[in-house]
Amino acid sequence: MQISYTAEALSSLIRLVNFIEDKNTKGAGIRWLDKFELFLNATLPNSLTISLCNNQTFKRLNLRCLYYNDWVIAFSIHNNDVLIEALIHKSRLID
Repeated sequence: MQISYTAEALSSLIRLVNFIEDKNTKGAGIRWLDKFELFLNATLPNSLTISLCNNQTFKRLNLRCLYYNDWVIAFSIHNNDVLIEALIHKSRLID
């Protein structure tokens, strides 16, 4: 299983890691990213068992959602590979 990102999702991830790094001790952003990647690698091999998103926009796009702390990870599955299409703070979601 390969995990990849859309340009928008990757940009969100980079901004988030930079924000964490700026607001915390040196290396905090990379430590958060390491934990995030461990979570994805542990969870996404079972991606077919993850339900469609509750958010109506994501659901109409046939996206599945995971939650990591306060972050929503919306993704699609293509030939057993995972494409992360959005990474958004849960407070920004509008149903």
